[in-house]
Amino acid sequence: MLARVLTVTAIAAAVAATYWPALGFAFVNWDDPRVIVENTALDFPGAWRWAFTTFHLEHYQPISWLVWAGIKAVAGLDAAWFHAANVAIHALVSILVWAVGRHVLARAVPEAPVPWRDGAALAAALLYGLHPLRVEVVAWISALPYALGVSLAMASTWAWLAASASGAERSLVPAALLFAASLAARAVALGLPAVFVILDTWLHRRTLRASVVRALPFAGLAVASSGVEYMARVPGLAEIPWLYRLQAAASAPFVYLWRTAVPVGLTPLDVLPLDPVGSAGLAAAAAIATVGISAAAWHWRSRWPSLAAMWVCYLTLLAPAAGLVASGQQATADRYTYLPGIVVVLAAVGAGLRAAARQRWRARALATVALVLLVSSALVTRGTLAPWADSVSLWTRVVTLDPANDVGLYNLGVALAAEGRPDEAAERYRQALAVNPAHADARTNLARLDAVRLEREGNDFATRGNLAEAAARYEQAIALDPARRHSRASLGMALAGLGQAGEALPHLREAFRQGETDAAVANALGVLLQQAGQPREARTVFERALAVHQTDVGLAHNLARLLTETPGLERTDVELALRIARAVVDATGGRDPRALDTLASALAANGLVGEARSTSARAAALAEAQGDRDLAVQITARGRAYRDPGP
Repeated sequence: MLARVLTVTAIAAAVAATYWPALGFAFVNWDDPRVIVENTALDFPGAWRWAFTTFHLEHYQPISWLVWAGIKAVAGLDAAWFHAANVAIHALVSILVWAVGRHVLARAVPEAPVPWRDGAALAAALLYGLHPLRVEVVAWISALPYALGVSLAMASTWAWLAASASGAERSLVPAALLFAASLAARAVALGLPAVFVILDTWLHRRTLRASVVRALPFAGLAVASSGVEYMARVPGLAEIPWLYRLQAAASAPFVYLWRTAVPVGLTPLDVLPLDPVGSAGLAAAAAIATVGISAAAWHWRSRWPSLAAMWVCYLTLLAPAAGLVASGQQATADRYTYLPGIVVVLAAVGAGLRAAARQRWRARALATVALVLLVSSALVTRGTLAPWADSVSLWTRVVTLDPANDVGLYNLGVALAAEGRPDEAAERYRQALAVNPAHADARTNLARLDAVRLEREGNDFATRGNLAEAAARYEQAIALDPARRHSRASLGMALAGLGQAGEALPHLREAFRQGETDAAVANALGVLLQQAGQPREARTVFERALAVHQTDVGLAHNLARLLTETPGLERTDVELALRIARAVVDATGGRDPRALDTLASALAANGLVGEARSTSARAAALAEAQGDRDLAVQITARGRAYRDPGP
């Protein structure tokens, strides 16, 4: 018992030590925003119902949604907690590989001593857990459903093997429940019922018929889950030609075996070609190779039963992700080997154990090889892990390996723009468009970045007082991005400054409609509307702006002025104008002749003519003292017009 506890601890520690840097990684702009960061559906209590009714991202995975919702409820949007969940579940999968491996190796290689079998199971767990092909599932937060689904599938396998060994049919219930939970986390183990049949006939010598009967409930669950997944993915099925899918499915077993043996140059995104064209020759060659290996395994099944069993298990578990059924933008993905990779590792370790058992002098050499593989795997995994630290690093890795990857170039542009590096982002968008001129999002984002640049140039011209050049830049920015509110507002202000009130008014009005809250823009718009004979709209502008800028003296003054100069107002509006005018004078300390002039008009409108005249005289004298003789003359003229109200 102590030995098993130490073994489990060692596996968990090795996985944690290798993947520990992932806890410091950020969310990446590859599904993470849609899955978690921007997904308000993960908030309880609504998450319960949503998780079981959604096909979000073309998958049915309610248990995974609820796990994410639970993490979010506890830790908010702290990426470290989500990464920790991936690492912990991967450690659990590795431990389950050891547990299942012990059972399989004990029956597949009974001639090997028990300590050797236990050591081989430990080696299998570590070789699997530390292999670079696992990095995508562990380092990518959005890949948690794969780890969760496989952990439950391996727990189901362990329960099945235990039930098969005991012979108690009732004990299959835990295995069935765990398998159902695995499918509800992500349908990655659809081929597991067939694997159960193979394990039964190979390891426990049951008849094929008896094994199939035992697996029927599991097959029913798999068929139902396949139907649900099909419903989720139907919209994208017609986009990829069948010949290309057949080629991908036939060659997938060899592609992933090669990556397992030589895990170098791994890319986070092996994107589908822009124009997927299948090769009948390549598809036929791959199919012939698969059939040939399968025939050889069948021919030698009596001598090497494990070869036939493991090969069929590998093909069965890989089949759902081999590429025959389209999913997403990827041709291949490391995460697709997360479950089939267990079979590959157990087959390799089992072959080594059998060789060592027959000629024991090989045991030490094989143990040395295993140790070298473990150390090298851990080192390569650490290097493969690093690009997943953030979005820029991730997509830089993608485009370094494949400069013609338009999806990678686009996402790198998005990441660079989010980091405040617009010029670099624009260059990546241009590269993406050079590869794929139909990339609409890249074109839209490039236009927005160019609009930002033009707006910045316009601001520079406006600061230097060159309003004509500023207006030209703002017009170009709006042509590229009509929703660019600041450019539109700035264009209106520049045109107003150039004396082109008619041209300025529609731009200022549209900017205000889009939500521009700058007080200067509202002031300019309100004044132009008033001059254009639209006092009601001008009043609305001033009042809305004052609700945001409650202490802005200019807005308050212009509203008061508007109210005093608009004929036919209600008594309450005239009284409001007086209150606002007094507040403006108080705010300016009585040193603004225009504010005093507005107060005089408000006083006169409220029938306080004497006070209005004296205030007007003060305003004129103050304007004269400040050297603004024209204003003083205007104020004096208005003051003379104030008359006592009639009887």
